[in-house]
Amino acid sequence: MKLFSFSAAIFGVAGCVAAGTLELQPKETATPTITQGEPWQFTIAAPGWMAGMDGTIGVRGVDADIDIGFDEILQHLDMIFAARAEARKGPFGIYGEVIYIGLSDGAQISGLVDNVSAKVGLTLVDGALSWRLINQPRWALDFAAGAHYNNVYERLTFNPNPVAIDRASQTFVNDIADDLRDRLDQDISKGEFVEILKSTIAEHIVSRLGNALDRFENKPNIPIGPLGGHIRQKVAQVVERFIEAKQTALRIRIDALHLKGEARRAAVNQMVNAARMQIANQLASVLNRTLDRSISRDDFWFDPYVGLRTRYNFNKTFYTAVRGEIGGFGVGADLMWEVEGVLGINLTRSMFTEIGYRALGSDFVDTGFRFDTVMHGPQITTGITF
Repeated sequence: MKLFSFSAAIFGVAGCVAAGTLELQPKETATPTITQGEPWQFTIAAPGWMAGMDGTIGVRGVDADIDIGFDEILQHLDMIFAARAEARKGPFGIYGEVIYIGLSDGAQISGLVDNVSAKVGLTLVDGALSWRLINQPRWALDFAAGAHYNNVYERLTFNPNPVAIDRASQTFVNDIADDLRDRLDQDISKGEFVEILKSTIAEHIVSRLGNALDRFENKPNIPIGPLGGHIRQKVAQVVERFIEAKQTALRIRIDALHLKGEARRAAVNQMVNAARMQIANQLASVLNRTLDRSISRDDFWFDPYVGLRTRYNFNKTFYTAVRGEIGGFGVGADLMWEVEGVLGINLTRSMFTEIGYRALGSDFVDTGFRFDTVMHGPQITTGITF
């Protein structure tokens, strides 16, 4: 059912040209002009772009390698909506296309993070004006100028594993307890304690988040950036601040006793042992809250472009059409390009079908976000002209 829906609607990223829009022309070679009596001609088409995506998507300096085939995208497709229309009056044309693609994925992590789920929404709007430069009996050439609007919404949801978190918290607190005593007894410096603390956090907490999380983020099955690329640093910072706060609170209580020597050491030992279970339980609660979260971002940009479209009619039934666009120019993407080539057949006076290949590339970099991708694949288009 998804494959049928995909072929019936468009899949891809911004397209502008549809065959059927460069209609068979009357046999004349005069310079194109718009006359009051010339009727408008309208085209509605539904191209099914069976495209995959290659490239890089980055979030806050962490990149994901995107290498996703059409079969994978089809497996993760939740929703697709696309509509394209064109109007022409003499040499003047106006056209637009709206596309929305919703994708989702998930993975079992089996660490402190039990599982994750991801959602992506790609919205692309294309609008342009065209002018017919050459109008011959068999072929035509149009100049087009317009803009692509691109929107990428990404969301990553973490679901923690309370049992694994409780176990890791107990192990961590038991391991750090002796160093905490040494710090309260002033046997080690603050710098030494911080280094030991960071090492223990890495060993007992960060390393147990789950290796599958890195694989899910760095090599995703859907076009999503590594939103959780800094989750390990975030967790480490939270745990470090938590233990330092506990160490400060215990020190205030110990200093308030005004003890020295062995009496202070005994009080420190007793206090740390008494607080160990409470600290572990509180740490588990903090970790559960930290890992029970969703991370999302919404990025958009505009790419102005210019391009050419040409069509050659073999006869009244068969034709070929090619188009190319280049844009971005640093307004949105540094570079945006799109190419498409098709072979078409006029089924009736008003219906047509095309088979071709289409590719769209974008190199967009902004604060905290990188979208350097190419979508490409075969395309089957069916439309009507009236």
